[in-house]
Amino acid sequence: MTAVAFGVVALIGAALLIFALTNQVGAPPQPDVRSASDGGGAADGATPAEPSPAPSTDASEPTEQPDASAQTPPAASPLAESEPTAITISSIGVEEKVFPIGLGESGELLAPRGDRANLAAWFEGSPTPGELGPSVIEGHVTWGGDPSVFFELGGLEPGDRVDVDREDGTTATFEVYDSARYPKDEFPTLAVYGRTEGPELRLITCGGDLDADGHHLDNTVVFARLVEN
Repeated sequence: MTAVAFGVVALIGAALLIFALTNQVGAPPQPDVRSASDGGGAADGATPAEPSPAPSTDASEPTEQPDASAQTPPAASPLAESEPTAITISSIGVEEKVFPIGLGESGELLAPRGDRANLAAWFEGSPTPGELGPSVIEGHVTWGGDPSVFFELGGLEPGDRVDVDREDGTTATFEVYDSARYPKDEFPTLAVYGRTEGPELRLITCGGDLDADGHHLDNTVVFARLVEN
């Protein structure tokens, strides 16, 4: 009976091990880390909220700005206001609906939850994609222990394209020119929300190591410009 019992335990242990190994989530791509200095604050037209799916902290002006000196794609004229409905990033296999999201009671950007947890969310306090200024779209890197909509976001490289479908039937196409990872307590508010010379896009998710509560310590931010289709 003892041998049989040990045999059953061994089989259960093997089954649990196989289950664990086949259900582990690998590490998402991680861009280089950048830091920001204290002070500064948001530029005119920017909001001080931190666009993070995790609990927010105060953000400050970055000392290291995104690499705007990268090869500039052909300039595109701003589009009329129209809310986003879907986002496609072919290079990382993203094709998902987009819904509007606002701020919480404490001024933090809310995160997708419930039935919409694995969708991308457009911050309705930012310009619509294609309008003049930086449009902000966020998404989770994981949800419930599984990869979510922006799991591969950190793997985007300059030249990759992002297509955002809009309510008016048009598609705003953006070209990535930079990406970076920032500690959440040094979020680059100015670089993300500040005024831009043309229509731009910011894609944001969580990244980096986890704290004791299982929350990511960093944010991954992708910077892109509107280009002609």
